[in-house]
Amino acid sequence: MVDQQFRGIYGITPTPFNSDETLDLKGVDAILHFTVEAGAHGIVAPVMASEYNVLTDDERKTIFERSVAVSNGRIPVVAGVTGISNAHSIGLAKVAQDAGVDSVIAMPPHSRPTNRGEAVRFFEEMDRAMDVPVFIQNHNAGFGLDADTLIEVMAGSTHIKWLKEETTWGGHVTTQVLECAPDVCKGIMGGSSGRFLPSEFDRGMCGNMPASHFSDVIGGIWDKLDSGDIEGGRADHALFLPMINFENVYGVAAFKEVLVRRGVIESATIRSPGRVDMDRHDHDELTKLLDGISDLMTWNG
Repeated sequence: MVDQQFRGIYGITPTPFNSDETLDLKGVDAILHFTVEAGAHGIVAPVMASEYNVLTDDERKTIFERSVAVSNGRIPVVAGVTGISNAHSIGLAKVAQDAGVDSVIAMPPHSRPTNRGEAVRFFEEMDRAMDVPVFIQNHNAGFGLDADTLIEVMAGSTHIKWLKEETTWGGHVTTQVLECAPDVCKGIMGGSSGRFLPSEFDRGMCGNMPASHFSDVIGGIWDKLDSGDIEGGRADHALFLPMINFENVYGVAAFKEVLVRRGVIESATIRSPGRVDMDRHDHDELTKLLDGISDLMTWNG
């Protein structure tokens, strides 16, 4: 296990599929190698940007194992274990822990309508089951928790001391948690493709978990901010922001198309249901956006 504080850009690896929607195992390894070599400070998989909800449990186990093997202790691995029930999520978390991951991350199960009490109980059960650190993923797609509830969960836990915060008012939640309970929260990372990265850094967040297709770009921005080059980091982020805005519309389709264009994987296939295809105008716009950030893309394969 990597013995260090979780800090920096933790790249979420998209899950590559062949044109027939079967798992592309060669592509899985290729994306993982790219994520490490391009400068990510950690790996996260499989979560929302990985299409976790269309993967089988066996496929998720494979991704846990391949992430650990490819990382080989170079950077931490955080396994996404959100499931459809408490038992499902905790079972996945135990599989990930046995595979050797450094941490797990989960949203409260939300396959059925849930509530605050059930979310708290889920994390209590997860805490008792785990021996590795646990991140709470606080997201609008799940059951968003307020700052007081997050503090309650972390204060009552042994292993749940980390947070990925990406609700609508995530900056405010972050500041409340860090100011009110600095002793119970070890760190907070953001999401949203790094859209608010400079502001998150200013608030004291310890990093961000974006999709990993631009690990060199976002990793470079973080490295500038973290080394004290705030002006340089903000300038690079401003240059990158149009690409982030594009991604926030097209999501996984954009992540995978970028990986194809960068020569990492062969197919941008998304697994059904929910397949989204970009049209020729989208592809033209992506080309222009890539040209605009070419100086920030330092990985050459």
